[in-house]
Parts: sequence; C-alpha cells; structure tokens
Amino acid sequence: MDKVLELIVNGSDFESVLKEILVERGLDPWNLDIVLMAESLLKYMSQMEFINFRIPARFVIVSAILLRMKSETLIYVAPEPKEPETIDLTGLQMLEMPIKRIPARNITFEELVHAINKVLNETQTKEEIRLNREQKIENIKRLVELEVDDYVDRIYGEIQKIRKTTYYSLTKGKEPIESAKYFVAMLHLATQQKVNLSQQVLFEDIDITVKELEEIHKHVENMQSDVGKPDSEKNS
Repeated sequence: MDKVLELIVNGSDFESVLKEILVERGLDPWNLDIVLMAESLLKYMSQMEFINFRIPARFVIVSAILLRMKSETLIYVAPEPKEPETIDLTGLQMLEMPIKRIPARNITFEELVHAINKVLNETQTKEEIRLNREQKIENIKRLVELEVDDYVDRIYGEIQKIRKTTYYSLTKGKEPIESAKYFVAMLHLATQQKVNLSQQVLFEDIDITVKELEEIHKHVENMQSDVGKPDSEKNS
C-alpha cells in the first residue's frame, strides 16, 4: 500500500500525511504550491473511495480547506505584458488607484499547517457548542416530561386545596426547572378542562382557578355526546 494511503488508513494526523505528500512530490516546504498539494491529496482520497476504505472526517475537512485555498490561488491571473501606450495627460487630474492585494508568493508548509489547524479548531468548537446545546435541550425535555401524569395529578391535588391562585404564587421560591414543570402541568390540566387559565396582560401573571366537579362532568358529557356527530352539529 502507498505510504500516504497507509498513514490515512492508520489514523495519522493530517500534518504527517501532508509531509509525506510533500516528500513524494518533491515540493518546496518554504515555497509551497497549494495547487499541487490539493490535487495530490484529492488523488489519494479518490483512491481510498475506489478501494472502499473509510475516509476519516478530518481529511474530508482538510481536503475542503485545500480546495478553497487552491481556488483562491487560481482567482488571480497575472495580466499579460503589453507595450506601454503613450497618453497625453495634460490638463487631467491624477487619481489615486485603489490598493489591491496581489499574492506575491506561495505559502510555507508551516503556514499551511497553521491555517488548517485554525479552521479545524473553529469547526470543532462549533460542533461542541452545537452538541452541548442539543444535550441541554434533551436534558430539559427529559426533566419536563419525567412522569408527567403523576406530576400533573400531584399539582392538581395541590391546587384543589387552594381553589384559586396564580402561577407566580404557585411557583414562588422554586427552581427554574421546577417552575417549568408546573407550567407544563398547568397546560395539561387546562386541556383536561380541570382548571381555567387567564392572563389579563401579556407576559404578566396567570390566574388559575379550579373548575367545579359539576362543570367538569358536564364538559365530559358534552364531549361524549358529540362523538359521531357531524362537525356542523357539535356544540350547537
């Protein structure tokens, strides 16, 4: 097996792989040709895909970085030299030409490794932030949904003793996650028509009133009688 392919398959770091390509192609580490380096790595990646080797994700990212650098290198095309034209500038106001950065040389191998490491670190940081955010959301979901039926029944029993209260009074002094559970329980109880919820001003406190048993029974009977009826006749 080719030395470069062997390094990639065995999980070597990208720097070792690029050094081996540099040696095989006889590239100058102090004046590195990005185009040749990118084309060489892509050639090996294609060979791995052809012989059905698993390509490590980091080498896919490194290849993408080199392709981007290659494209930026090829954007600038030096103009062909032309014979100077004689122009009469008498009476014309001279304008300052805008400064345009023109690449004067290829980069060194150390600069290439530094640039790739910078992108890889930024990519890894973004991925860690995304995973941490998803994990936090999943943890919150598990906490809120934990034994929700038992939680709703317990909170309903707590409210029944008070009969009428507010959300802020009910959750005073509780941890944020505990308050969130109370809120979810309130929504379940409202859906079950066991409590009335009202909010006079947006984002202000929520009034909670326990419905009387007779009112709950009447609502259940209405729902049962509506079963099988056309939509036009329901709640008429």
